[in-house]
Amino acid sequence: MQGLQTPGAGADFALLAVLSAIFAVAAVLTGLSGLGFSAVGSLSLAFLSPELTLALLTGLSMLTQISGAAALWRDLRPHLTPWHRRDGIVPCVVGGLIGLPLGLTMLSRVGLWHLDVVLSLVLVCHSTWSLLRPPGEREDASPSCSFLVGAVAGALAAFAALPGSALVFWTARAGIGKAHGRALTQSFVLAMQLVATALLLARHPALFGRAFWGLFVAAAPVALLGNQLGVAIYRRTGDRCYRRVTLAALAIAGVGLLGQLAWR
Repeated sequence: MQGLQTPGAGADFALLAVLSAIFAVAAVLTGLSGLGFSAVGSLSLAFLSPELTLALLTGLSMLTQISGAAALWRDLRPHLTPWHRRDGIVPCVVGGLIGLPLGLTMLSRVGLWHLDVVLSLVLVCHSTWSLLRPPGEREDASPSCSFLVGAVAGALAAFAALPGSALVFWTARAGIGKAHGRALTQSFVLAMQLVATALLLARHPALFGRAFWGLFVAAAPVALLGNQLGVAIYRRTGDRCYRRVTLAALAIAGVGLLGQLAWR
């Protein structure tokens, strides 16, 4: 039974089946909404060590983000190029890169548990409130506003692995359409994940050892298939439905974060 927490000696078929099911559902949610893989994927903490879970969720989440962005590139590109456009992704990413170290500073001074409790309650309550209120009128995304939202999102990424949450709330409140909102959210999440993965590899290379690669190779096909299924469902949703899906994904993320706290 020790292998359930550290499956280096060879995980059995039942464990792989359960983990594959968890990651498949997480991948479908990510393909549909553009975020939320770690919220569902954190259920794997019941079977894996925290260190292995962190590495596996990082790798699979980035894989599904790349897969989703590639599949939707034709739809996303008009909202991302040219790169210097006022309502584009560059101000958000610059803000995120500045917000990331600020979030790490908050983490060192306040503590992970307190920050996660507050964030999980905000996600659940604000998502529920946003689902009940009517959509806001369309607003122009100024570079300064995009920068501030990106900074908040970057800070959240430092301690909760939910960099897209601030952008989802902002795009829903501003009445930004489905394709534009997905372009901003997915691009920002992918950018922050690339930075986080690089930092994790540089500081903790031992996390990406034999156990990680064994599970990653086994789970990757399931995650990719689930992600493409989610993308296919996304293509069939309208603006209002997509807004509800992304807000529901954040509510699920909040519940998942509370579950992680309870598990600790």
